[in-house]
Amino acid sequence: MNTAIKTICSVTIILIMGACNDFLDRVPLDSPSTETFWQTPEQAELWVNNLYNGLGDVNDCRFEAFSDDAFGRASTGLNNIALGIFEPNDPDVQNQWNYRKIRESLEFFENIDRVPGISQNRLNELSGQANFVLAYRYFRMMTFYRDIPLVTRPLSVAESDIPKSPKEEVLAYILERLDMAINQLPLTWPSSEAGRITKGAALALKARVLLYNERWAEAAQTAKQVMDLGIYELHPNFEELFMEAFNNATKESILETQYAENAREHSLGRTYNYRSIDGFALIQPMKELGEAFPMADGLPIDESPLYNPSNPFENRDPRFYATFNYPGRTMNGITFDPINDPLDKSFTFTYLFYRKYVTDFVRGEKINLYKNWYVFRYAEVLLMYAEAKNEASGPESSIYDALDLLRSRAGMPPVDRARYSTQETLREFIRNERRIELAGEGLRYFDIIRWRIAEDVLNGQFTSMEVPDWLPLINIHTRVFLPNRHYVWPIPQTAIDRATQLEQHPEWK
Repeated sequence: MNTAIKTICSVTIILIMGACNDFLDRVPLDSPSTETFWQTPEQAELWVNNLYNGLGDVNDCRFEAFSDDAFGRASTGLNNIALGIFEPNDPDVQNQWNYRKIRESLEFFENIDRVPGISQNRLNELSGQANFVLAYRYFRMMTFYRDIPLVTRPLSVAESDIPKSPKEEVLAYILERLDMAINQLPLTWPSSEAGRITKGAALALKARVLLYNERWAEAAQTAKQVMDLGIYELHPNFEELFMEAFNNATKESILETQYAENAREHSLGRTYNYRSIDGFALIQPMKELGEAFPMADGLPIDESPLYNPSNPFENRDPRFYATFNYPGRTMNGITFDPINDPLDKSFTFTYLFYRKYVTDFVRGEKINLYKNWYVFRYAEVLLMYAEAKNEASGPESSIYDALDLLRSRAGMPPVDRARYSTQETLREFIRNERRIELAGEGLRYFDIIRWRIAEDVLNGQFTSMEVPDWLPLINIHTRVFLPNRHYVWPIPQTAIDRATQLEQHPEWK
């Protein structure tokens, strides 16, 4: 049975067991049902399958609206982070503070030795997956909240009121668990187990953890380990990567969150699409993201002779057309017309919509999609290698070679070695290449935070593009980013209220 379907089934079983109460919420962790569950290797596998629900999924699209790349319509609450009006009781702040899968991962290790008849190979495979999810969830929380309580075993209610641990301790624990996972996980799984975590996925996560924490040389080395596995390569057609037909069907995929037709579908098509095609227009790319895409000659729009301000959608990097729907473009028979169509006119703020992940959407016929969400794809590994290697030692041929793989796949000219010959100029090129290659995939917010540029790109008035005699300027809103506060999220007030030893970050007191 495919992992996606098995996960759905296992969720039901685990929920019935009553094992999904939030960790550190002062809920008893010694349920009698847990005592009777760990009887067979198959039950242990069901437990691990449930852990997969702790990975990123299509709901991570909301992080786009937190960044300078996109606008989230106000009625959805997506604007609070970008506007700088979030507080410790904000829903997103509370929702990301979640120890559930951390606790369930720790319970796996607490109980797996009780399972009779489990082979060493199967034990390694299950343990590797649990270690990956444990590291992933801690990394996610640490990235948002910095210093967090570090729990390394299931706690009783009496033990659960604990203080924060320094970020460095949490980071060390994450890397320790990832090294375990790397040693335990297989390189590949049978096709019937598509979607399971592999050694390559664990290495990719380790590279991202190291990159986000500016351990440049180690990040470059780890990304290179993924490259040297020899089992991943860029898919030749960029747009195909985001179509349902290519779920688990490309060598670029390292780890995908699984969806399945008529079993586990999602509504990202409505979130990303414009109104006249039956979308909800909830998350719309900003003009700044559109302007980041160079022209087909490789030059920025303000330097290229190919740029036509009367039609800014012509002669762009081919990834522009795989990433966006824009005025005058038709998708599945419906043309986006924000000037004359009353629906589009009322719900358009930026004149751009994401096309990634939603090309299978068909008005009135197919509005629920089952395109898998990439947790890691090989393109990001190449970008991580390029960034980390440049930060560690400056420009060298291997960096340009990695970037040229992405450029060639996109149909763009190679990196101009003379133009981007210094660490500083190459840094800006890599950052922009990362922005356009991964647009719409939920990563930009974390980049502007870790690069400490959010105060530069998230402050001020945001508007739509403006095209003379065609697209009038729309004032969207004014954003505020306070560098002395917003580079770390507050600990949720609900968590503070439930504890006596958990203190708020000084930035938020």
